[in-house]
Amino acid sequence: MIGKKTFQISILDGAFNGRTKQSRPDQLLIEINKVVNWEQLVATCQVVFKNSKRGRPTTPIEFSIKCLFLQYLYNLSDPGLEDALIDRLSFQKFLGLSFDTEIPDFTTIWRFRERLVKAKLFDKLFTLIVDELERRGLILRRGTLIDATIIQASRKPRQQDQDKDKEPAPRSKAQQEKDATHTKKGKKRYYGYKGHIGVDEGSGIIRKKVFTTARVHDSQKRADLISGDEKSVFADKAYPDDDIKRDMRKKGVYCGILDKGRRNHPLSNKQKVRNQQKSRVRNAVERPFAHFKNLYGYARTRYVNIARNDLHFTFLCIIHNVRRCIALSPA
Repeated sequence: MIGKKTFQISILDGAFNGRTKQSRPDQLLIEINKVVNWEQLVATCQVVFKNSKRGRPTTPIEFSIKCLFLQYLYNLSDPGLEDALIDRLSFQKFLGLSFDTEIPDFTTIWRFRERLVKAKLFDKLFTLIVDELERRGLILRRGTLIDATIIQASRKPRQQDQDKDKEPAPRSKAQQEKDATHTKKGKKRYYGYKGHIGVDEGSGIIRKKVFTTARVHDSQKRADLISGDEKSVFADKAYPDDDIKRDMRKKGVYCGILDKGRRNHPLSNKQKVRNQQKSRVRNAVERPFAHFKNLYGYARTRYVNIARNDLHFTFLCIIHNVRRCIALSPA
């Protein structure tokens, strides 16, 4: 049975809601509550539950979705989220919990997250948020800025785990990074994944996103990050392709991809100046990645397979878009 949200204000709730002064996290969560169409997200996630009248009601879907927002917004583990829900009044108000409501166990959120992963619904949630921002007229379509960032795996493979002749222990086997791959950037080697985004120029809203292993070259996902209705495309030197440039010119799309020097064909002074001009526009795509790593603690992945890490990356993109909506909306 799918649980439904019920919230009855008690005398104690009314006393605390009468406060006029609010903390900054409380203000942010109130704004997020106003911006997000929770009913639409709930309707999308209902397919992962059996709509039966028998059995114990599940935790309301809206509660579970909001818990994922809180978890990734404040970089909390599953047990840490449960503790925060018990302690923090702003979290309880965001979820619509009264003081006499029992906080669900953290495994409830884990199970809901696994349902989203198995049903591959997190991409649909991302698309719903982007479509809502488009209906609000916040997407400018002036241009698309594309880029990728490396997210190192939370756990590097140990030598004994890579030994094919030796069967690893069950616990060690469960914690192995099965999907992460190696890559090299400059002189440094990395082991993990890549997050690719296509950002709307001017608004800073992420319109497209792709999550891959680290060995996938940035240029391989170029087409997946272009929306098709923009007037220009900007990217760094990892994306150059002469055929792509000619195709863009035929379509009337300005190609802002930086020129790259080749062996025996170094960049001319004119190309270097043009690259500097393009970089002033392109560098705005770095800001979402900086927010992910500095504000949300996304320096390393949290999980040990690509699907779960894709969900984490997708929710960070959703949170970024929601916060951009708050910043761009008139007061």
